[in-house]
Amino acid sequence: MHEVTLIAHRREEQGKQKAKALRKNGKIPAVVYGHGKPAIPLMFDAKDLLPLFKHASSENVIITLQLADEKRELKAIIKEAQTEPIHNVLLHLDLQEIQLKEKIKVKIPIVLTGIPDGVKNGGGILEHILDQVEITCLPADIPDQITLDVQHLRVGQSLHVSDVKLEKGEVVSDPSKVITTVLPPIVETAVAEAPVVAEEAKEPEVIVKGKKDEETAE
Repeated sequence: MHEVTLIAHRREEQGKQKAKALRKNGKIPAVVYGHGKPAIPLMFDAKDLLPLFKHASSENVIITLQLADEKRELKAIIKEAQTEPIHNVLLHLDLQEIQLKEKIKVKIPIVLTGIPDGVKNGGGILEHILDQVEITCLPADIPDQITLDVQHLRVGQSLHVSDVKLEKGEVVSDPSKVITTVLPPIVETAVAEAPVVAEEAKEPEVIVKGKKDEETAE
C-alpha cells in the first residue's frame, strides 16, 4: 500500500470554462465524493500531483487530503482520472472518501512470474488474458500487485481467478475467468501448391462464307 499527502484548496467557481481557466494556470480541478455527504469541489497545483502518478497503480494509492485553511484531513482514493487522450494530460480528478476501518473495492494488477514448463519444454505460448482482478479489503491492506507463479503450467493448462489467494481481503471478480493460459505451439504446415497450367482457351474457328464459297457450293 502506498500513501501520499496532498494539499487541496476549495474550488468556489465551477463549470467547464472555469475548469479550463484553472488548467491554464497550472491547477487541476477535482471533486471528492463522501459517504452520503455533498461532493466537495477542489483544486490542486498540478506539480503537487506528480508523486501520486509515480506509482504503477495510482488508483490504489491512499491520499491524505489536507484541506487548506480548514485544518482538517480526509482520506481518499482515485475514483477516476480524466485525461486528454492524445497527449495524456490530466484534466480532472474524481476522488472517493474512505474510512480506514471500512472495506473498499479496488482493482489490483496481476503480475506473472517464471517461465511455464509448457513454454520451456513444450514449445507453447503463454497468453496473459486478464491483467487485473477486483478485490475488497481494508484500505491498509491494499496490495501493490498480485504475483502468480506460472512455472508449473503445461501446454493447455490455465490459471483462473479462483486460483488467486489473498492473506487479507477477498477476490470478487468472476472466479471462472481465465487469467493466463499456455497455448499449443504453432505448427507451420507446408502446403504444396499444385502447378497451375493455364491453357489458353482456343476460340472456335469461325468460317465466314464469302462470294467464292457460295459459288463453289452452287
